[in-house]
Formats: sequence, C-alpha cells, structure tokens
Amino acid sequence: MKSLLTRGRTLGLAVLVLAASSLGAQEPWPALKMQTAGGQTTYHIGERISLKLTFTSPNDTQYVVAPWSNGRGGEFDFESFDVSPGTGWFDPLATYSAQDFPRTGHGWQWPPLLKSKPVEVSLDLNQWVRFDEPGVYRVKVISRRVAGGSRNGLQSNMIELHIVPATPEWQEAKLKASLGKLEEGAVADLRYLATPAAIDEMTSQLREGYAFPATECSMGLMGLPSAMRDVAIVSMNRRIDEPDFPISPLFFSTMSLLHVSPGSTAESIRQQRQAFEAILWQTVFNSIPKKEPAARAETVQTLLWFGRNIGTPEVKSRIASLLSSSFLNLDSRSQIDDLRQHWDLLRSPEFLPTLQTLARLPARNDGALRPYSSEELKSAALKRWYELDPGGARSEILAHIDSADPALSAYALRFLPAEGLPQFELSWAEAFVRTTDQAKEEVLGSLLVKFGTGATKSQMIVKLNEPPNPYSCMAHALALAYLVRFSPDDARPLLKREIATGEDGCSDSLLRWVSDNATAPVVNEVAVELLNDANPPTVLDALQYLKSYGTKSDEKPLWERYVKWTKEWSGKAYILDHPGPGVHACGEVCTGEALGEALISNQGWFADRALISRVLHRCVGKEMCKELKDVARSAAPPYQVTLPDAADPLGIRVVQSYNVAQYASMSRDLLEAKISQYPTGTKFFLSRAWPVTEDQRKLEDEVQAIFERNGMSLEKPAS
Repeated sequence: MKSLLTRGRTLGLAVLVLAASSLGAQEPWPALKMQTAGGQTTYHIGERISLKLTFTSPNDTQYVVAPWSNGRGGEFDFESFDVSPGTGWFDPLATYSAQDFPRTGHGWQWPPLLKSKPVEVSLDLNQWVRFDEPGVYRVKVISRRVAGGSRNGLQSNMIELHIVPATPEWQEAKLKASLGKLEEGAVADLRYLATPAAIDEMTSQLREGYAFPATECSMGLMGLPSAMRDVAIVSMNRRIDEPDFPISPLFFSTMSLLHVSPGSTAESIRQQRQAFEAILWQTVFNSIPKKEPAARAETVQTLLWFGRNIGTPEVKSRIASLLSSSFLNLDSRSQIDDLRQHWDLLRSPEFLPTLQTLARLPARNDGALRPYSSEELKSAALKRWYELDPGGARSEILAHIDSADPALSAYALRFLPAEGLPQFELSWAEAFVRTTDQAKEEVLGSLLVKFGTGATKSQMIVKLNEPPNPYSCMAHALALAYLVRFSPDDARPLLKREIATGEDGCSDSLLRWVSDNATAPVVNEVAVELLNDANPPTVLDALQYLKSYGTKSDEKPLWERYVKWTKEWSGKAYILDHPGPGVHACGEVCTGEALGEALISNQGWFADRALISRVLHRCVGKEMCKELKDVARSAAPPYQVTLPDAADPLGIRVVQSYNVAQYASMSRDLLEAKISQYPTGTKFFLSRAWPVTEDQRKLEDEVQAIFERNGMSLEKPAS
C-alpha cells in the first residue's frame, strides 16, 4: 500500500493538475521549443549533440512541470525522440532499456509552470539517438514532463541536423580534449566517441565502482555500435588480468550486458546475462592471485556481490579466507555491508582481532550518510565481537560510554540487552542538560533512556523547561521518552505541553520519536486525546502511534472518531478525490485513510470480518476506499508473515517490523501479542524477503517457536 507521505505528495500535484480537467473549455496548451546548444546544425558521427528544451505556459495556474534531468534511464526520464529518415541511426540503449527495472522516485512535488518563467532543460540527444551514417536528419522531441496538458505529451518543433563523417584527425583531437577534462568529471564527449582509444579509456574508468564518471563510461560502452563491442570486450578482458585493476560490480554488469544479443526481450536478457555471469565470475575468481592487495580486496567484494557461484565448500573456504585477510583494506562501506550480510563467511575466533581494530577506531564525523557512518561501522564490529566474546565486547562498550562525552549512542548498541548503569547516569544527565549540540543530545539522551534507572528525572524536566530553540525537537523527545519509561505521571502533562507549544514540525512527529525509544499507556492516553486536534499532521502522528502500539481500550475512541469523520465528509467525495487549490496536500484525505487503517491494522486487536466490513462501508471517496480495500485484502488468509532483515541493512536507527497479514508489530513481544489474538490452530506462511543467512535462519526458527508456543503454525518455504 502507498504510504500516507507518498499519497500526500501525489495529492499536492493533483491540486494543480486536476483543476484543468474540470474545465469545460480547454485553455491554450503549453509550448515546447527545442534547439541545439549554440545553434549548431552540423555534427560529426560520434560528436555530442547538446539540446536545450524550453517549456512555456499560457498561464500561471493550470500546469506543473518536472524541471529536473539526470539523463536517460533515470527517474526523470520524460523524453522520446522522433527521427526521420528511419535508417542511418539507432537507439544506443535499446538493450539496456529493455530490461525489467524497478521504478522508484523521490516523490517531489512538481512546481508550477509559470507564464512569466519558462523552464529550460538540457539533454544530450546521443543518449536516445546514435547516428551511424552521414546524412540529413529531422528530429523532434515528445516530452511528458508537463502535467495538465495533452495526455500524449508535448511535441516540439522540428530541427534539422547535418551529420558528417568523423575523420581520424577530428577523433584524435576530440579524444585529447576529452581526456583533459576527465578530472573535472566531463566525460560526455568521451562517452559518444566510439573509437578504440576512447573505448580503452572508458574501460579504465570502471575501476571506480558506481561513482561518477564510471557510470557514464558504463553507459557509453553499452551504447556502442555492434561493430565496436568486441573492441570493448577485448579491452575489458585485458583489465581483468591487470594486477592493480579492481573488478567493480559496475565492470561486471557492464561486461555481461555487452554479451547480450541486440533485440533481446527482457527475459532473454536475464537468461543471457545469468549464463555469461557464471563464466565471468570464474574468470575473475581465477584472476585473484595476481591482484595487488587493494585491487584484490575490491575484487573479492564484487565476487560476493555476484555470489551465485559460491557453492562448493572449496570455493566458499577460499572466498572466506580472501575476505578475512583483505578486510582492513576495504572501504568502510564495504566493511559495514560484509559484517551485516556476509558474516557467515567471516564468523570465526580468528577474525576477532580485526573486529577489535574496527571497534577501537576513533569516532569521526566523516560526512557519510546513514547507514554508512563511522558509528554504523563501530556498531557492526561491536555486535559481531559481542557474538564471539560477550564479556570482552561488553567491557569495550562500557569503556566507550564511560564519560560525559560518550562515543556511541544507544542505537549503536541495540544488540546489547537493556540494563541500568547508575555509575554513568548522572554524568550523562548533567551533560545532556548542558549541551545544545544536536548530535551530543541524541547520543546522551538515547543512552539515558536505554541504560537509565529513573534517578535523573529532575534533569529531564529541566531540559524540557529550557527555552525552545530551532533544534530542540529530538532532545525533548528523548527527555520525554525517559519520563515515559520511568515517571509516567511527570510525562503526561509535559507531553501535552510539548505538543501544544512545541516549535513548528515538532508536534507532527513527536509521538513517533518518543515511541522509537519508549512506550507506555500514558502515551496512548495522550494519543487518543489528540484524535480531535485541529492540526492534521498531529492527528496523523497520533494515529500512527495508536496503530503501532494500540490496546483494546483504544478501539472505541478510534471508531467514534472514524464515524465522526465519515459523517463530516459524507456526500463530499468529489472534494476528497479532487482537492482544489488551497486544500492541504494531505489533510483530511489522509486523516480518513489513517483512521480506517488504524482500525483494520491495529496492534491492539484482531480485526475480524465484521469490523473490516464496517470500516469499508463508511469509507468516503474513490481514493480512500481503494486504499482501505488494499489493506483489507491482506487481512484474508493465507496469512503472510514477513520478518525483519537480521542484517539491519537500513542502519541502526531504523526500526524494522514483524509483518503478519495487515499488521506491523514493532517488536518481537508485540509480534507474540498479535498472533495470540488469532484463533488457535491458525496457519501462517513465511514470505522471505531477505537472503537466508545463518542470522536470518536463526531469526526464523525463533519466530517459528513463538507461533508454536501460541498454538499456531508457521510454514517456511523450502531453503
């Protein structure tokens, strides 16, 4: 089911788009003009043809535009081209584009296309059209990046291009100029040149993994004319034998696609690539002994990435030995991934010194995004150390947090059982009150909630009574979580006050932030009171909390609020399905959906057919009813169960859920509470979403035991 956030963004777009469709008389449509950069009309074969697309609108109210561009194949790929004559040119990425790709996007709201502000977008025609023969060609573009106009997209004017042969002298000069710009990341000219020297330079760039300009060079190699593909393959085979050349996943996937027959279907491409990758894997594996340490370490990572050939005990043992011996030569991102996802190969007492080295690395702000920060690496190393040597790891952890400036947050120590650490609590609390540094507040506050005893509640109250600042949301949420856990009576009025007087944006997510750290009946009480709050985001926050942590006593007030909402909006479905200008981007539409979903998918009770039927009977509007029916469908047997990824691939701060039918239990205890609501003897079926590592298999066995303990059965798929 689409998230409420995604629905909100979609509805924000619909505010402007649907205003046009309701009008009987169509306003003039936007216009699209195409021209070459600098007005050039003559190009050599293999020369980059830069285009400028200009979008103009007849008014300021009717149209929206996607002004972004990241080239062909990305999430902002809105163009296609019409070229005549129909011969002498080719779609360079036809095979690449024929594959089945999952389509994702940011969900950004498209800005309006204003009459006074035309929007310009720059593209390289070469990504869609490769001219292989000289001649005169007529080109126009069809763009779908303006919404509210023609369903078939906007068509541009026609331009005429004169394509002339590329002389060796021109090609040599262009290559020299391109190589001079490589350090600046300017590889577009190199990408389209298609000479042996340019091809050799592009294969050399594939050592950089998925970094730019390696991705550009990969696309350039995949877009080569058929006659030049063998040149690229020979060059890539030579790279495999070079001792200092690391074989990246991008190198691997590029070479496999070069071996696909042009014109293949998506299924045929998949089969051809799978067959060739088995051969390529063995070839790369055989090259390992010749690789220098740094190149060997990265190449082993690629073999793990395409690891279908790690089948025999001998190969597995060899890969494990290579991985272990080269581990400290890897970048931190690869180290984190391997500790999470390839621990089965590394698990050994002999690997303990490597874990200790990583765990003792100094904390640093390396600018890496989660889940690849230095804290994530230390957390992964300590977690694996704790598995091999619990006592030694615990001592190391205590040394990391034994100060008023601890090096690790409680999120990084999620694997460690909660326990009171009164010897540290006072110094943490005093430092928490003193600091206004967001990062330090998060570390100290999380440790206080997880390892506190309740002895410093007065300091938490002091923190909450400080004058608000623009960045106090999370610190206040952690102080409230401490009180929720250790002093609910103090938490109740302060939680209400924080929601009522907190800075903009804080109250919209406060219950979620608190519940990520601690939950208690007092939060349920406050959430129920917030169901009638005037601020829709605050109501949605309360509904999300009640859905995840509701109790049976919350069902009645939720139902009453749902009935009240449906009565208010009964007969106004058109407004909900077609919100006009000024309507909140999510607002009442999302409130109605969230109320219905909180009743159907609540942690606190089993939604039987009667309850689901009552909820669906009262839904209002096509969009809302569709969303709730989608949820209801997952409530029918066979009941599917999906478990968290034991490898924590999304990072230490992401709380994963145990999904049972339409429910998402946020902990193992809540999972057991949920399945106990089903009739005895109910059958469930495990749907695997993650690789079956030893960690994952252990989790499955433990969860299966929970089902059996409650008189249920969980059927696992064949391994």
